[in-house]
Amino acid sequence: MTDPVANADCIFCGITSGRLPASVVYRDANWLAVMDIHPIREAHVLILPQRHVARLHELDRVSQTRLFALADAIVRAQEASGFAVGGSNLLLNDGVAANQHIPHLHLHCIPRQRGDTVGFGLRLLARTVGLFGRRADRATLDATATTLASHLPPQA
Repeated sequence: MTDPVANADCIFCGITSGRLPASVVYRDANWLAVMDIHPIREAHVLILPQRHVARLHELDRVSQTRLFALADAIVRAQEASGFAVGGSNLLLNDGVAANQHIPHLHLHCIPRQRGDTVGFGLRLLARTVGLFGRRADRATLDATATTLASHLPPQA
């Protein structure tokens, strides 16, 4: 993995380094989970490696396993907080051809509820073509991040 300082133009490197604001759900030496500023659904979380990595294959197997263990913890926190009722989507756009808009690996953890298919589908389609919609209110994102963090296990 490369140093995030070497990727000054990467928005996610700006977030992981603290240069740009984020509503943090979880942080450790290698990983950061933040609220998506343009959520597809309420409590939409992104998991990012702290260091700049563009694609999943750039992570070793241990790091790949850790990424999905964190996703499991986030999804469980979304469920415990009442944001995900009956399911979640994990979405990783791996490469430009897969619609990865920011070349810094990030896994979307999107809580779902029965009956949200039309709204979810329209927001996902808009993102696919590069329309991200309105930014969510930072205070709301911070409050949701705090709620989710309170439902994470101590050793997330």
